[in-house]
Amino acid sequence: MAENEKAYKVGISTGFWYIGKDPALLGIANKIGGLGATGGIQFVQIDLETVAEFFEPGMEQQVKNMMKKLGIKHVGLHGEIGESMSVDCAEKRVWDQTHERLVKAIKYAKELGFFYVNIHFSLRPLLSFMESQQRSMGYMYPVVGPDGRAIQYIIKGNPKTEKEAVSHMPLRRGEIENTEVFQEELKKYIEEKVRKNLDRAVNERIERELRNYPEEQRKEIAKRIDRKGIENDERNNIIREAQRGVFEDEQFLVNTWTKLRDTDYEKYLLSDGEIGAFAIVAQWMKEKNDYLWTNITGGKEPADLFFENEKAYCAAVASKYIEGHLTVKNRDLEGMSIKEWCEKHGLYMLFENPEANRGQEHNNRLFDPKHYYHTIKNINSPFVKICLDVEHMVSHALNPDDEFPKLPGDFGKYVLLWHLGQAVPYGGTAHIPIARGSIAQEQIYKWLYWIRKKGWKSGYILFERGGGRSGSGRSNYEVFEDSVLALKIVAEYLEKDIDPKKLPMAFYGLTPENKGVWARQVVLMREHAWDPLEGLLSVPEEKHTFLSAAAVAKQKGQEWEKRKYR
Repeated sequence: MAENEKAYKVGISTGFWYIGKDPALLGIANKIGGLGATGGIQFVQIDLETVAEFFEPGMEQQVKNMMKKLGIKHVGLHGEIGESMSVDCAEKRVWDQTHERLVKAIKYAKELGFFYVNIHFSLRPLLSFMESQQRSMGYMYPVVGPDGRAIQYIIKGNPKTEKEAVSHMPLRRGEIENTEVFQEELKKYIEEKVRKNLDRAVNERIERELRNYPEEQRKEIAKRIDRKGIENDERNNIIREAQRGVFEDEQFLVNTWTKLRDTDYEKYLLSDGEIGAFAIVAQWMKEKNDYLWTNITGGKEPADLFFENEKAYCAAVASKYIEGHLTVKNRDLEGMSIKEWCEKHGLYMLFENPEANRGQEHNNRLFDPKHYYHTIKNINSPFVKICLDVEHMVSHALNPDDEFPKLPGDFGKYVLLWHLGQAVPYGGTAHIPIARGSIAQEQIYKWLYWIRKKGWKSGYILFERGGGRSGSGRSNYEVFEDSVLALKIVAEYLEKDIDPKKLPMAFYGLTPENKGVWARQVVLMREHAWDPLEGLLSVPEEKHTFLSAAAVAKQKGQEWEKRKYR
């Protein structure tokens, strides 16, 4: 089978400049040529520090020249990491910034001829980890719904969602009172109160005054009463009463809040910020029988689930925000959504399971494969897929040996890319090279094989660059060692569909073609062939060969042991 027809292609990532400090990482073109053209790989992933890299003078032509001259056909892009690419967040400033930068990444990836853009499913911790940012502890900030619009747009026509929204609305004076919409609605509110109540109030006032006179005089007194003056007084009383009581009229406030203009800052405020936004969206999803809510949470009541299983609660709502980013229309993408743009241009949009920071293990909003399986399945696009990072799984206290067998039978159908290294949870040891014949190589093969059996019939296997075993990353060899060769062996046996329990010795590098390893193993076998008989022979036993005996006699035994395999 020709290399370009192989089901599983092996590549490397270039790494981030801010981590590696490697001059080869200065600029997109340098990343492709400096590291991407080495190591016998079939594709390269460049890691984007910032969208500003797209605006480097001459960048586009440099990239195209580099790819053409070096014959590199497959380049993927790892998007930014950090708050600027947080698709699981309801804060307006974060949603807006994330979406703008994601659209730029998608657009430039297509123009440069890349074949995927990869970002993390989640950046933020669970809501309960961020209570210090809520109104009760400090300040108020704007939030949005899943599609980036004000939360009011999901309330209309959904009575249970509207009821939930009332408990999170900013009902205190000053928060919507100074908007033009409020003043317009207050004017209508007062006019309606006057229209309904003025005649009754005037008649009651006249009746009270006439009671002060004998009945036979009331008719004459009524003729002299200043009805117009009484009307003015009662009108003013009604107006004052309406102005005092308007903030206790819940229905008026809800109606006014939903009518605020998109340009009104106050339209995006909730009394409890992101907690309130997630609560309203959760109730909306429940009321609409949304696929994500039904399958991630089991359709439970949001108010109960927040305390029973906050991870599922946050995962379902975060997934809805991801859906929003992918399906909202964009002027910069010719009026298409990100999903539509990717499908039109054959560009993959990948989402990678996130890495846990210390102290936040198991606490990102969307990190569990049982949850983000539904995130991607719900998007329902052949160009929106999963990037699996096993090391990130381990950082979240998820053991792939336990998790992978429990995943749905078609999970692999939604996977395109793997980010691989030695999967260890120790801080500062991320992306350790994979040695041939190592436990890491064997583990990786087993995990990939399991997901292959769940539908992953083709895709990309990537060794994600770290700093090498020492952490300094002073040379390409230290960074990569023979990781690419180890993964090529993995890919070869995956295509042969060999069960992990039946892997031949060649998988571990023990073949005549691998001369160095083969020679060392042959010497070891010869040296230890008689070990089972040691202690059983009646003649004096010698552990030394003809040549090594001379070395021992000259007290050079240790040197012989070190060099005999050379």
